[in-house]
Amino acid sequence: MIDPFTQKYGKWGALMVLPAAVSEIFWCAAILGALGSTLHVILHLNDDVSIIISAVIALCYTLFGGLVSVAYTDVIQIFFIVIGLFLALPFAMTHPAVSNIYSAKLDDGLTPAWYGSVAPHEWGGWMDHSLLCLLGGIPWQCYFQRVLSAQTSTRAQLMSYGGAAIALVMTGPAVLFGAVARATDWSLTEYPCSAPSGDTAKLVMPLTLQYLTPPAVAWFGLGAISAAVMSSTDSSLLSASSLIARNVYQKVFRPGCGEREVVMALWVIIVGNCALATTLAIQYKDIYALFVLCGDFTYVILFPQLLLVIYWSKANTYGSVFSFILTVILRLSVGDKYLGLPAAFSFGAVTAHCPTVEDPDHMCEGALPYRTFIMLIGLVVHIIVSAATDLSFCMAEVDLRWDFLNCYQKMGSVIVMRNTREMDTPVKSLKPGF
Repeated sequence: MIDPFTQKYGKWGALMVLPAAVSEIFWCAAILGALGSTLHVILHLNDDVSIIISAVIALCYTLFGGLVSVAYTDVIQIFFIVIGLFLALPFAMTHPAVSNIYSAKLDDGLTPAWYGSVAPHEWGGWMDHSLLCLLGGIPWQCYFQRVLSAQTSTRAQLMSYGGAAIALVMTGPAVLFGAVARATDWSLTEYPCSAPSGDTAKLVMPLTLQYLTPPAVAWFGLGAISAAVMSSTDSSLLSASSLIARNVYQKVFRPGCGEREVVMALWVIIVGNCALATTLAIQYKDIYALFVLCGDFTYVILFPQLLLVIYWSKANTYGSVFSFILTVILRLSVGDKYLGLPAAFSFGAVTAHCPTVEDPDHMCEGALPYRTFIMLIGLVVHIIVSAATDLSFCMAEVDLRWDFLNCYQKMGSVIVMRNTREMDTPVKSLKPGF
């Protein structure tokens, strides 16, 4: 995925590895944390032990099998996911403690209660997270790694559309399990606490499997969750590590190094990324927070960059670097409660009337879609800076000695942009020996 950046922007394109790799590591930590919570509820294993064991297993077959083992295990694991979740769902829905999920309604008397509602002051956050999931889900190395490894373009297209359809179908059981948990009278089950909410909301899936399905079915459900986690963990580890090994180590620090050296570097990076993801999963117990963070950087920083490097021929290194630095500064400046970053400034807030029994005139505040604002600012700045430098060098013919990033070259009597650089083929980059 980063190759278009390094080909067009040279070594500066390797900057895009940072948000891409960080997002993959956050995603890996999020799903390891999810598995730890599941094993804790069903098998009563310690969260940290579960996370470490899962990470070590994924690390071993990722190290020794590479993309081949990841691909084959993904195929096997998807069958576990389908069988486990679809087998457990009917048992959960027909449990005596579960009422009809469509019987409870919202205030309008028509909408099922489990659909939920968005308060007027929350629209900014919902819009932000919706666009984050839609657009921030595009620039992911694990997706491009599989598409670009397809033998034909037709197969790559089928893989993309087929994967989207399968993902849409597989969200069904997950959503319905949440609806079942909401419609459950937990006092009629063996669960010793009240209905899961707040910090325990992340345990809805394993609690539903544990207390609303027979033990044998719960084990199948556990296998489904474990398979999903292991499938995503190995993919994320390989994706983030290959980005760093190829686009940073080989192209920036060791250009032209041998393939064996790159593979050795890849192994070291995989181990380091696995250790980092495992540490994050143990330290940060909020799975949803890690999930949002993993898409945050790809949406705010990487999406506008990928959009322009592919679809706008005049995008250049000046625009890319300036936009990257600005978006990083803005994103860190607005703060993040999950990372413990204080906010230096704010884009404002949405204020709406939300009366309560104690205070009928109570006003609530919610955040504006600041991630989207920062993404759009980065996109516009990239376009303006790229266009300005292109106009300066190509139209106004500013002397090339001011081209500090070496984006342009003189061909005959005209100055043109260097469209591609560092397009070394694997054969060209190989060197004998280690």
